[in-house]
Amino acid sequence: MSCRFLGLDYGSKTIGVSVSSPSGTVATGITTLTRTDENTLRSNLKALKEIIRQYEITHIVLGYPKHMNGDESERCQKTLAFKEKLNRYFKSIPVELWDERLSTAAVTRTFEGKQADYKQHVDEMAAIYILQGYLDRRSNMENENTIVLYDEDGNEITMQILSSRQLDDATYVLVAEEDDEENAEVMHFKLIDDGDNDTIFEMVDEEHADFDRVFELFKDDYAELGIEIEDEI
Repeated sequence: MSCRFLGLDYGSKTIGVSVSSPSGTVATGITTLTRTDENTLRSNLKALKEIIRQYEITHIVLGYPKHMNGDESERCQKTLAFKEKLNRYFKSIPVELWDERLSTAAVTRTFEGKQADYKQHVDEMAAIYILQGYLDRRSNMENENTIVLYDEDGNEITMQILSSRQLDDATYVLVAEEDDEENAEVMHFKLIDDGDNDTIFEMVDEEHADFDRVFELFKDDYAELGIEIEDEI
């Protein structure tokens, strides 16, 4: 089944909306929903339901408004509350958070010196940048299906990415040695953006705070790949 994504920029007065192309590679803005009351989202959820039906949406990507230094903004908690409402209203559609810091900066640059256009289109454009950033990262993960690690002696080890999963606002991957498929030990890594367009792979082992949740996250993949959990993990 193909995936089609809905991108949302959630604000106190509006919700910017974008959708992906059927191929899941290009984001396009479609509308900005006006919120008449910050505490009432009934009409907005109904509008989103119609958009989801019309575009056959399978996934929702919600912008997460951190400060530029990485700290959580005041709106982060309200965004998480909105995510919970989306989860309850659209039970069969996964909702993933996407760090929107770079999206906000990109929109600001796009409308520099164009205040009238900024006010009219800023929320829709923010939704486009949020979704496009997510789609680009997803595409890179699908195309770059190997990573290179080094052991204590500096020897290069090529690992194959078996699966990737999203949990909260983080991406995790399940990997195994590429040239030792029969007896390969599987490992989990958390992907961390270092801020310089590079990715750090942080090992998630039994001592890592995220291990139990990540272990549950990949259980279906273990079964599909024929991995014996008791022996390998």
